[in-house]
Amino acid sequence: WLKPFWLRQLVFVPTTLAAAPALAMKFSAVVLAVAAIAGFALALKQDPCAGCDEGLALAYQMCAREHGDPCTELNGAGILSSGPGTKKDVGCCMKKEKHDRCLQCKSMDCEFKTCNVNKQYYSERTLVMEAKTKTKEAYESHDAKAMKAAGWGL
Repeated sequence: WLKPFWLRQLVFVPTTLAAAPALAMKFSAVVLAVAAIAGFALALKQDPCAGCDEGLALAYQMCAREHGDPCTELNGAGILSSGPGTKKDVGCCMKKEKHDRCLQCKSMDCEFKTCNVNKQYYSERTLVMEAKTKTKEAYESHDAKAMKAAGWGL
């Protein structure tokens, strides 16, 4: 305590041995609080419409072919029951639930780009075939027949 005032300000020496564990506990509490807040923020940013692509549609169709409705519950004897039991296939049930959610997302109104939605989910092939009917080649045969019927052709 006989040190000059400016030297006492530069050197931090805990006055008791109990101060060091208290600082460590405060530091760990702050780190834990920051980690909890970061985890909560990540949970809020999950997009329920993410992953709605052709791969999910194919996986859902394979599960539906194999199990029908994989979310139906079976009793202990393996017979369908209306009460609680075990699901036919939990992984396929999750794919079915995700598929149903994607179909709901597909019908969402995202006028101001407020959501990330695949509007073509589960209809990619239908849209391709529909677009092929509206090409120049598709109209040429129709136009030729119409012109011939109107007396304009050979």
